[in-house]
Amino acid sequence: MGLISFGKISKAHGLAGEVKFLPFSGQLDNISTLERIIIYMTPGGPPLELKILKRSFQKGSAILKLEGVDSIDDAQMLIGNHVYVEASDLRTLEDDEFYWFDLIGLETFTDDGQYIGIVDSLIDRSLQSLLVVKNNDKEYLIPLTEPIVKNIDLEQSKIIISPITGLLD
Repeated sequence: MGLISFGKISKAHGLAGEVKFLPFSGQLDNISTLERIIIYMTPGGPPLELKILKRSFQKGSAILKLEGVDSIDDAQMLIGNHVYVEASDLRTLEDDEFYWFDLIGLETFTDDGQYIGIVDSLIDRSLQSLLVVKNNDKEYLIPLTEPIVKNIDLEQSKIIISPITGLLD
């Protein structure tokens, strides 16, 4: 699958070159298993592969110590850059689990075949995540939960929902 846009370096942390990393999904689960990240310092430039030497977690973010980033000046040069990971570096999921990046771009339909739109992004909430589905100038927030989401079919690139009253109004 290749590189996945995974998160962003938000700021330097401390004086020893650590950086604060915010995953786009809001989930920190996968960071504990990652050994490296990839950053493009300049658009179209060569990728910079950085080994993760140490990690800790705090309030929805991760503090990373990266190989070769040894000062606050080094860390500040990374601020604002998107972080990519190899899809093959992510843990294997169960059959009923999905990565957020798998859902982006899927077409969404009701269980009676009505086209709703395309998943543009996801919003992570404490109780449940929301699919942001767009269709031209309309935007729908669809809870990513049963009984609303009936089927996610990655092979067919579609999601089937059973909307509750008022969800699509």
